[in-house]
Amino acid sequence: MFTEAMQNLLPSNRIKVLLIDPHPIVLFGLSVILEEEDSLEIVDALHSVDRIKNVLKLKKPDIVLIDPHSPGFDGLNQVKQVQTALGGEVRIVVYTATVNQSETCDLIRMGVKGILLKEMPVSLIPQCLKKVHAGGEWLDRRSMRMAFEQILHRESAHKMISAHLSSREISLAALIAKGYSSKLAARELQITEGSVRVYLNRIYSKLHISSRLQLALLFREKGLS
Repeated sequence: MFTEAMQNLLPSNRIKVLLIDPHPIVLFGLSVILEEEDSLEIVDALHSVDRIKNVLKLKKPDIVLIDPHSPGFDGLNQVKQVQTALGGEVRIVVYTATVNQSETCDLIRMGVKGILLKEMPVSLIPQCLKKVHAGGEWLDRRSMRMAFEQILHRESAHKMISAHLSSREISLAALIAKGYSSKLAARELQITEGSVRVYLNRIYSKLHISSRLQLALLFREKGLS
């Protein structure tokens, strides 16, 4: 990697990139690849988001290239931590080995500007970073297809649920599917626990199920939770 002295000699118009990946060999490989690009500068390489605030303050990157799937960490939560630290001023590109439908939708919704899969040619990485820095987006075709399929699946599920349940029943069902107790759900919806029991019985009857577990599984299957 560049030394601090060498970095100070670099042209100011370079795109400053911060790398975050749990694997040292990946960080090394990315550094080698990106440092060959005259328009890119690696300002730091981290194994986790622990030092993100200090690095952002001192190095002021333009783009954060992150693999959110660190062992023992919630990937989406890591991206949220980066966003919180960034304050919306730095663009985020996710570089990962795998991403499922739900994660793709969530990442797009969170404002991630690029999704790169590690199986893709490494030559695409600099292209992606330059496009994102210029204000564009870079989403892997397979990721986009999965996201659209998930969105369509959710829309279809919403229509199915809406055809059977009232808006109040849908709100309650969503809370119960997330694991809320009757007491917490009642407090959230500002109704009594007795009303929750009445609504739940109606929901079970309309959806042809008999328990909270079945409700949670149904919402998970439909991509609604």
